[in-house]
Amino acid sequence: MAKYFRVGKGPNLVIRPPSEAQIAITRLASDAGLPERTASIPSERALVVSVHLTPASERGCEIWVDDRYSRIAEWPAGGVGIYDLESNPRVRNRGLVDWVHYHVPRSTLNAFANDAEIGDISALQCPPGVVDPVLHQMTRMILPSLNKAHALEELFLDYFRLLFCAHVAGKYAPSFTKIKNYRGGLAPWQRRRATELLREHIDGSVKLSVLAGECGLSVSHFARSFRQSFATSAHHYLILLRVERAKSLLTNSILPLSEVAFQSGFSDQAAFSRTFKAVVGAPPGQWRREENHRRPEDVGDNRAELKRCASFLSTCSLQRSYGVA
Repeated sequence: MAKYFRVGKGPNLVIRPPSEAQIAITRLASDAGLPERTASIPSERALVVSVHLTPASERGCEIWVDDRYSRIAEWPAGGVGIYDLESNPRVRNRGLVDWVHYHVPRSTLNAFANDAEIGDISALQCPPGVVDPVLHQMTRMILPSLNKAHALEELFLDYFRLLFCAHVAGKYAPSFTKIKNYRGGLAPWQRRRATELLREHIDGSVKLSVLAGECGLSVSHFARSFRQSFATSAHHYLILLRVERAKSLLTNSILPLSEVAFQSGFSDQAAFSRTFKAVVGAPPGQWRREENHRRPEDVGDNRAELKRCASFLSTCSLQRSYGVA
């Protein structure tokens, strides 16, 4: 994509689920802008969803689709354009450019639609430059993750892809009909199986498709039913499980924070401290000190210490049974 826009290669990320329903995200930036019309992009059955982080130049943003010319006089930050790559879209913007392009094969959108028990999505219709606050916020959220696919959790990427497809299809696909409504959430055995798998994969390595498959549901059905049962997404629920495990380790062991972070499924101590504080309201080191201060201990009696050791050994046993120790 950077080659056709004649800009330096920018940060990118490819979300690759087990199926072919992938999405490629590329940031294209240039202080010089795009003074010349961009090169033709080879035709393929795919769409580009372009989110502009900067407004158009004073002359506006010029677009050619199938050699038909149009000029969008005002294109504010957060404005969106959607282009069919079978229509040879080309663009010129003579001012600062900072755009994020989502390359979405039609097979990706259709896989989402079929999973949601909806017919194929034939087209996306979006007036060029219309501001989409939701997609703008999602884009700003994913920016720090570009070029860091190896450090991201499978569950997070699965959810981002699902939310992206749901928003784009729901807002811009005329053929998109209301998703089938399932009532009652997950069955008890499905709730148990889902939480077991999340505990076993506390590091987030389990895919959304695996969780859904173990419950005998489609990915879309599972995501909606899980939220209905637990009042949150599976990814956020996983974060809460990590924090609870960290609390247990902080209370019942003298492990350093880096080891607590590792055993609780966090990628590093910084992520652990940031997340723990966001959920609990205090950094883990401070929380441990305050928690230990609140626990009455008799220096002459080692029963409290023995109790902590027993609890820690029990925790380690649970960790081995979940395959994380």
